[in-house]
Parts: sequence; C-alpha cells; structure tokens
Amino acid sequence: MKKFFKRLLIFLVIVLILADFGGAYYLFNFAFSKTGFSAKNNNRPLTNSEVWAKNQQQTTWNQTSSQDGLHLKARYYPAASPTNKTMVMIHGFGDNSITLGPYIRLFHQAGYNVLAPDNRAHGRSEGKYIGFGWLDRQDIQDWMHQLIQRQGPHTQIGLFGVSMGASTVMYYLGMKVPHQVKVAIADCGYASINGELTYELKTMFNLPSVPLIPTANLYAKTLAHYSLYDGDTAKTLKHNRVPLFIIHGANDHFVPTKNGRLNYQNDAGPKKLWLVKGAKHAQSYQKQPHQYQQKVLTWTAKYIN
Repeated sequence: MKKFFKRLLIFLVIVLILADFGGAYYLFNFAFSKTGFSAKNNNRPLTNSEVWAKNQQQTTWNQTSSQDGLHLKARYYPAASPTNKTMVMIHGFGDNSITLGPYIRLFHQAGYNVLAPDNRAHGRSEGKYIGFGWLDRQDIQDWMHQLIQRQGPHTQIGLFGVSMGASTVMYYLGMKVPHQVKVAIADCGYASINGELTYELKTMFNLPSVPLIPTANLYAKTLAHYSLYDGDTAKTLKHNRVPLFIIHGANDHFVPTKNGRLNYQNDAGPKKLWLVKGAKHAQSYQKQPHQYQQKVLTWTAKYIN
C-alpha cells in the first residue's frame, strides 16, 4: 500500500509539473509571440487618423538592432518647415507606427519632425517575440543614435509612448540617454512587466501568478532572451533626470490607474502626473482632446524650444 501511494504521489507531482510547464508555455506564446494575443488588431479597418498617417509625406528609416541583428523599420515625417525638433513616438502592444496616427498628427501639426518606429515583432519590423518595452529600450537607443547622426548634435528630441510604448519610454530613461533628449511623455504605461502579467492572469484567466510566471520566465529567458523581472520603473526611473509627463486614464482597467501613480512615485526627475477622469486604457486623448493637446504641447515646449 505504501508503494502504491508513493507511486501515486510521484505520478501526481509529474502531472503537476507537466501542467505547469504546459500552461506556462501557452502563456508565453499567448503574450509574447507575434502570432499570439497581439495579432488581434492586424485585420481591423484603419481609422481616419491612421489613414492620414499612412498617406502623409514620409520616408522609411531602417535599423539593424545592435542586440540581435533584427531588421527594424520606422516612419519619418519631416515637419512642414525645417526644424531641429523631433518627437520619437512609440506604439503599444499589438499596434504599430500607423496606429499612433492621432498623436503623430498632433505633434506634426505643431511643427515637429516625427520618427515612429515599428517595435520588434510589430508592423514592418522583424522579430518573433515581443520585447514588452525591455528589449525595445535598446532598439530606441539605436534609433536615437541614427537620428542624432542624421540631424546633427544640436537636434532636440522628445519621447512619447502609449501603453507598452509608455513603458518602453520609462525603461529607456534608465539607460545612458543622449543629452539631446530633452523631454518625455508616457501615456498609460505599466510599471513592471511582472506586475502587468500578474494582473492580466488574474483578470483574464482567474489564475495565480505562481508558478506560471516563474516558469514562463524560463521560456522568456531562453527564447526571447530577457527576464520578465527586468522591466520595472522602480529601477529605471530612480536616476532619471529627463522631465517626464505621466498620463493615465482614471478608469483604466487594462493597465490599472495605480500604475500611473506608481510611475510618478518612482521617477526622480522633473515630473507631472495627469489622471484623466473617465478615460479607459489609451483613451485619454479621445476623452479630453483639447486638454490633452494643450497639456502635452505645453509640457514639450517648456523643454524644447
């Protein structure tokens, strides 16, 4: 009888381990693969502002990632009048440079050049796995170097990101940022990759983070070459000196509003926080278009002139 229970226990342990690794692999592919959850937006019709962004005069910039040799692309929109002021704009999870249409138009019509990369595993850029802002931060550094090389040392650069793009901005600010970067805006970004995945596991699947996320992290480190515990604004913003405007919808239930407060708390530089009443995830501009435009352009013009 003892041998039977011992064998049964071993069998159950093996089943649980296999279930954990199977579930974690599903989670990893669902969240990180280019063909997973992020592919949901691929076939939707373009909005008017996205059509504008697609048809506006632009050139394609190319970049080979210094991390792993991926071929990355970006859209460059020159301002109507020559200027040394450029906004680098970073899209969110499952989106691409075109989906930034409303924000590109906002800054372009305000007289800025705009550089809008397609993040790795998004849009026209190569990549099998999504960087969740952590791998993307180095890609942004590569774009910065190209931008400065093209426009010269006196160029003035602003950073703007939405959702995962906002987190990319805040993770990037923990790197050695060129002095040409004068200002940053982060709209509805998550504070940490682990925190956002933990929240989504609970809300979407009603599952605990342990042991799925630690096991999924093994896949992330092996296949995508980064850890889910790396990206955290508590680490990246503590030495930041670039003025940062943090925007978050007060009714955001995808990246909870507490992330905006936490990011503001974590930042050590000049900063501002705006919680937009009634706005859901990435809907602050849509909810308060006039205030949004006034606030972001005033903040940017304060540091780029």
